[in-house]
Amino acid sequence: MAVKTSTCISMATAMARAPILVDTAYLVALINRKDTLHTEAVTLARKWEKSGQPLVTTDAVLIEFANFFARSPLRALAASWQRRLRQRLGGWTIERLTPQLLDRAEARYAAHPDKTWSLTDCLSMEVMLDHAATEAATADRHFVQAGFRILMTTSP
Repeated sequence: MAVKTSTCISMATAMARAPILVDTAYLVALINRKDTLHTEAVTLARKWEKSGQPLVTTDAVLIEFANFFARSPLRALAASWQRRLRQRLGGWTIERLTPQLLDRAEARYAAHPDKTWSLTDCLSMEVMLDHAATEAATADRHFVQAGFRILMTTSP
């Protein structure tokens, strides 16, 4: 008879929890020490690492993240982080950009002309629905407008 270890229990608990969507703002804040959200992002990262919180992001978020640092001294660090995220086996899911997902994101984008949601936001919102995620690691209020909870604030 196998004995359950704390690792087995925490993995089972993590599997039962809905993932948190990781948005560009969180990734940028995590590696940019000058970002006003840096301390908050690091605190969340430590908490999630400890608890085994499942996380989900998208190809579109990773593209936006790389684009943000394209002309920055942190470009090499951003590229390194992106490679490590793609190689990470546990805890992270990176949703690939498929024609079907893009179609749904474009439909959401077109259906809300009164909002200033980016296509990347719309794609992330669709992925949140796919994963039954209700929380996003971001300070982007667009997610609140769409009925999700954000985990970062813009106020110091």
